[in-house]
Amino acid sequence: MKTINLVAAVIILFLISSASAQVKDDLLRPFFGFYDSQSLTNAIGHATVASGHLIPGKTSNPANLGMHRFYHLTGCFVNGQFESDNSNISNLNIGGVYAILPYKVFQGSMVVGLGIQRDIDFSGGSKDNSYEILEEGGLYSTQAGIAVEFVENLFVGAEVSYLRGEDEVSKLGLQNSTHLNPDYSGFEASLGFVQMLSPHAQMGASIQLPSYVWVDEVITSWPTDSTELALRDLTEYTLRKPLAFHAGFAVMYEYINLFYEWEWTDWRNLEFSSDEYFAGDVIEINNEIQGEMKATSTHHIGMAVHPPWIPLHVYTGYQYMPTQYSGAYDGNRRQSLSFGLSYVLNQQMSIHTSSTRYYWKYLGEKENFTQLVFGFSLHY
Repeated sequence: MKTINLVAAVIILFLISSASAQVKDDLLRPFFGFYDSQSLTNAIGHATVASGHLIPGKTSNPANLGMHRFYHLTGCFVNGQFESDNSNISNLNIGGVYAILPYKVFQGSMVVGLGIQRDIDFSGGSKDNSYEILEEGGLYSTQAGIAVEFVENLFVGAEVSYLRGEDEVSKLGLQNSTHLNPDYSGFEASLGFVQMLSPHAQMGASIQLPSYVWVDEVITSWPTDSTELALRDLTEYTLRKPLAFHAGFAVMYEYINLFYEWEWTDWRNLEFSSDEYFAGDVIEINNEIQGEMKATSTHHIGMAVHPPWIPLHVYTGYQYMPTQYSGAYDGNRRQSLSFGLSYVLNQQMSIHTSSTRYYWKYLGEKENFTQLVFGFSLHY
């Protein structure tokens, strides 16, 4: 009996140490994918912190809701495709649905926003002579926001979201294979304001408060060419995402709009905690976060053109996205270019589409992720 207990103790210690090493590699996984959103947000490169009433859906600033004067219902479908020299992964998903509900109050209106949206796509892959990695999954958010015109031309808003999603990562090696399946749940909240500086210019800022994501992770490993039983490990931990700050401006003329947004996050403040790990392991993981992560400044630029002779709107955007830790990609960054169209069918309905292409280099190889979004908007 003592021998059996000793063997069991050794196995438990091995699982804990293996899970600890795995967690260090996967701390960023629920936050590091490709933005998934409705088509107009993607089309202007997610430069939405001061976009006002242009976007009939969730933006990076809940105060934008306060500038809407009409009821809106928006929905979309998203097709994503990851490509590299040796991998090709595609998927089709419901992007989400969002409703905007304005109510008249003593000054302007109080506007409520409700919706569910696929925020992040986790698609990816890699392959060489010794292994193949495939990844699929996504993170959804269910949002409720409210905004008002606090004083003339100053709009303030707040939003809370419930997060839910999962990821599946399979690494198939010549000798050993591993399947990682984390399940995510959590909450986040944001506050913001938009100030109209003139009839043609406005500025905005928002803070996404530190949020919590609870992870239930299943790790399964097995010898690739063997009939031996797979080793399965279940672990639970919590991630505290650091505060994110957004600021920017918009120039709004009748036939052309320009947008800019700056997003700053100090990823050294990402925090890991778990009751299943030794206190020393938790401290070690958090020390590694502070030593290997960095603060990032992401830049979003967008433009909208509204030709006066046809009911068609044209959009384009660009994103510069540094990675949260050094050595992740060549040049430590990803970039994206986007293009979109919106066609007004009548006073109550419009259809819109966008194409966004993310591109970067990883270990000297070019990789990209292309996202096509098709949606509609009802407004009255």
